Amino acid sequence: MTKRRDKIWTAIIATKQWFTNLFTSEADALVDYFGNNPPPKIGTQSYSGDTHDKGD
Repeated sequence: MTKRRDKIWTAIIATKQWFTNLFTSEADALVDYFGNNPPPKIGTQSYSGDTHDKGD
């Protein structure tokens, strides 16, 4: 009986920690858009025309 109860509590605590980490990371992503994943520096690019004109 004790082993089963321990497994249930372990599962409950693990699930709680997983959701806490998930929502914490999502909240951080909303507050800091590019904190750990900055956008690429591509600079200016020339316009190459419409994509449907490529085969002409």
